[in-house]
Formats: sequence, structure tokens, C-alpha cells
Amino acid sequence: MVYADILSNIHSAISSKKASLDEKIERLVKAKDDIIKEQSMCLNEIRNIKNPDLGSSWTGSRSDNFQEARSDAYNVMFSVIHDDYDDYQWKIEAMITKLSAENTLLSIAGNIAQEADSLLSKGEEAFEQLESKISDLKRRLI
Repeated sequence: MVYADILSNIHSAISSKKASLDEKIERLVKAKDDIIKEQSMCLNEIRNIKNPDLGSSWTGSRSDNFQEARSDAYNVMFSVIHDDYDDYQWKIEAMITKLSAENTLLSIAGNIAQEADSLLSKGEEAFEQLESKISDLKRRLI
């Protein structure tokens, strides 16, 4: 009966952890999608920084200073939109990959726990195999 309780606790822990990981992955995917949408919107808006074209009718030092400031603003925004947003997306994708790997490991542990359940139902003749499976499972979870 002790092993049944242990296996029940293991199943519960795996289920809880998997639910938590699934929720985190879902939130990260949404965040990444939101960043992609915002990046796209910013790429459309950045064009407005250089509008309107002042042409040859606006000249002089004030015109030069304005054009320089406008160009600087464009370059900063371009860097943010391309470099920073891409970096955020990369970091989120890396975290999604990490959490997905953890989820896969939990699935493997769940399969081992199912095998242990099966062995437990066979009774005393499977005791040694059951003990081996639980030891293997404990090693993987720790």
C-alpha cells in the first residue's frame, strides 16, 4: 500500500507541474505574438518619422538641425524595432524551448509512473521490478 501512495503522490506532482509548465508556455507564446504584432506596427509607423519630405524649399542651419534630429530619431527607433524586439523574441523562444524540454521529461516520468502502476497491480511477483521503476523515477525527478 505504501507504493500505491507514493505513486499517487508522484502522479499528482507530475500533473501539477505539467499544468504549470503548460500555462507558462501559453503565456510566453502570447507574449511573443504580442511582440511580433507590436514590431510590425512599429515598422509601419517608423516611416512617418521621415515624413514629410522637406525638399529644397526648407534650407539653412535650422533645416539641417531638424533633419539631423529626425535622422537620429529614426536610427534609434530602427535599432529598437529590429535589435531589441528580435532579442526579446529570441529570449522568449529560448524559454519556451526550455520549458517544453522540461515538459517532455515530465511526460517520460509519467510514463515510468504508469509502468510502475502496472507492475504494482501485478502483485508480489513484480515487487523487485516495481522497486526498480520507482527508484528510476525518483532519480529523474530529483
